Amino acid sequence: MPSAMVRCPSLLSRASPLSAQPLITIVIPTWNRLRLVEEAVKSVIAQTYAHWELIVVDDGSTDGTAEHLEALGESRLRVLSLPHTGHLGQVRNRGVAAGSGELIAFLDSDDLWLPQKLELQVRALADSEAGWSYCGFEMMDATGHTIPMHAGTFRPLSGRILREVLSYQATCATPTLVLQRTLFEAIGGYCEDARLKTREDHDLTIRLAQKADAIAVPDILVRVRHHPGRTTSTAQSAYEQAALVYEMFLNSNPPDELARIAHRYCARELASAAKQRLSSGHLLQATVLFSRYVDHRRRRSER
Repeated sequence: MPSAMVRCPSLLSRASPLSAQPLITIVIPTWNRLRLVEEAVKSVIAQTYAHWELIVVDDGSTDGTAEHLEALGESRLRVLSLPHTGHLGQVRNRGVAAGSGELIAFLDSDDLWLPQKLELQVRALADSEAGWSYCGFEMMDATGHTIPMHAGTFRPLSGRILREVLSYQATCATPTLVLQRTLFEAIGGYCEDARLKTREDHDLTIRLAQKADAIAVPDILVRVRHHPGRTTSTAQSAYEQAALVYEMFLNSNPPDELARIAHRYCARELASAAKQRLSSGHLLQATVLFSRYVDHRRRRSER
C-alpha cells in the first residue's frame, strides 16, 4: 500500500464483475475500546452473508483488546497489532493489505451493523456496474438508544455522484461502504498524509466518486454511535482538516464546475475555522485562515 495518497487521472468505464460469492475483507481499526469493539465484532459475526474475513487492526491498545478478541474463537477473525499512530488512514490501509477479499468493507470500533448489511450491498453491487456501495445509517447514543439525525433525511443517490459528495448532498459514512478492492487500489487507498488525521473518510469518498459509479442501498443498515470518545468528537481543528481535503481535491485540477463547488465549501470550512481560532484567542492563526478563505472566494469567482 502506498505511503501517500495517489490520484489516478483515468476513470473506470465499468466495475469488474464479481464472483458468485465474493470474499469480503472487513477492517475495524481500534484503540482502547475493548467493550465497544467486541460489540462491533459481534455485529459482523451476526451477518446473514457469511463469506468474509475480519481484520481488527489494534492501534497499540493497552486494554487487552487483542487477547480478548482472539479468545472469542472466531476462525474468520484476525487481530493485527501495530504500534500506536493515531492515524486512521494508515491503520485502515494496513488492515486492507492484510486481507485478500475481492470486496472491502469498513466498520468503526464504536459502531454496529444490522444483520443484512453485507448481503444487501453485495447483491446491489452484483446487480450493477458500480464499483462501490453505501447505505443508510442512524445515530445512537453511548447506551445504544437511537437519536435523531442532525443532517436531515438520507438520500440514496447512485451513479457518478462526485458533485453531490463534494456538496454534502450524498452522505457516505465510512461504516456504510462496501467497495471493490481493485477500485480501492486504483485510488491509492486512504490518504496517509501526516497532516490529515481526521476527515480521511471524506477524502476517500471524494476519490471513489471521482473514479467510479456508486450504488446506494436505501435501507438503514448501520448504527453510528455518538459519544464523548468518538474520534470526530475529540478531533481538534476539524474545520481545518475539512478544508485540507478540498484543497487536495483542487490539486487534482478538476473541471471548472467541480472546482467552483470545492472552492465554495473550502471557503466555508476556512471561515468556520477562523472563527473557532479567534474565539480561542489565537489571532495569528485566525488571520491566516481568513486570508485563505478570501483566496478561495476569489478563485471561485474567477472560474
